[in-house]
Amino acid sequence: MSAGKRPVVSIVTSTYNRADTIRRAIESVRAQDFTDWEMNIVGDCTPDDTEGTVRSYGDPRLRFHNLPEKSPPGSHGAIAKNHALFEMSRGEYIAYLDDDDIYRPNYLSTMIGFMREHPGTVFAYCRCLYRDKKSGRRIWGNPFQRWMHGYSREKLRRYNFIDTDCVVHTRALLDDVGGWDPRYYYDDYELWLRISEKHELRYLNRVLVEKFVEEPPFLIRAISKGWRILRHGRHTPVR
Repeated sequence: MSAGKRPVVSIVTSTYNRADTIRRAIESVRAQDFTDWEMNIVGDCTPDDTEGTVRSYGDPRLRFHNLPEKSPPGSHGAIAKNHALFEMSRGEYIAYLDDDDIYRPNYLSTMIGFMREHPGTVFAYCRCLYRDKKSGRRIWGNPFQRWMHGYSREKLRRYNFIDTDCVVHTRALLDDVGGWDPRYYYDDYELWLRISEKHELRYLNRVLVEKFVEEPPFLIRAISKGWRILRHGRHTPVR
């Protein structure tokens, strides 16, 4: 991307005190086979040298800003994301990446291609693979996630099965529905619900993202979480 040229997609990353960890996320973006992007990284008044980490790549597509004040507890990076969205992002499309996760090399090309192949699509999401944060080994996520994943508005009202890292939407969508609301603990879920009230969400059944998490063993989740969700959904209070 030449200087001054608007990128096709703006990637939004909020971060706090993860100057070393964020390298994994940055390097997965730089490894994309789709190169017309910018990555807007906003520190939530982070005290470490994340700015130095970002600048060490010497890549003008990587842009950093550190908020002067820490966000209120429970806002979960919503204020930092909004700064990246409304003050920094120039792309036609918006993608998100947590500071400790990675895109597979074809994430952007596949997601942007999917949206362009389906005219009128303003929001699309894919699947992710889970890895243990300490060992890097693959682990099973929610045992019923695959069953829940295919989109319907009714299912989304019961359970948030859309991971932020897996989402690409148009920049214009934000002008219609607004940005992230820091008043909600489940700010991603609140935003997806708000979008679903006005627009159709489209699902691409491919694993294009890898998430690093801390999870208990599969059988424990299957009994304590998965069965409960399968029977009742997860009625997450957001309003």
